[in-house]
Amino acid sequence: MKNDKAFTLIEMLVVVAVIGLLSSVLLTALGPAKDRAKDSRIEQEVNQVRSLAETMYNGTYSALETLPSTDIKNQNLKVLADDIAAQGGELAIIKWGTPPTKYVAYSKLNLTAGDPSAPQTQYYCVDSSGRAGITTTEPSNGSQCPTAN
Repeated sequence: MKNDKAFTLIEMLVVVAVIGLLSSVLLTALGPAKDRAKDSRIEQEVNQVRSLAETMYNGTYSALETLPSTDIKNQNLKVLADDIAAQGGELAIIKWGTPPTKYVAYSKLNLTAGDPSAPQTQYYCVDSSGRAGITTTEPSNGSQCPTAN
């Protein structure tokens, strides 16, 4: 007597194959969302660097460390820099003036801009004048964040 209530091996393999196919499509679609989440966290961390810099301000930004550096002395800044690195960025802080009265803090983001055949690196930047935003120009050439491209 044949039991018609059971699944055959072929039916089970087909179900497993379909589930595998659907999961691979889903994981591929979620890749950019993961990078957007990491970039959002980098942006929040760089904003916290600005808050930290303003609490250190005493007429100059002398107490603010220049980064990147292998030996970050301020523990709060080290935690922020390490977290940015864990998200795929690298915190950079540049100061201008003697004594330093201006700074720019920025990090590279994970998502790129422009044509996929010639992607442009994006940076999130904050500065001592209050400017903040995403740009494709690395902010190392001036004392303010570049305007968004």
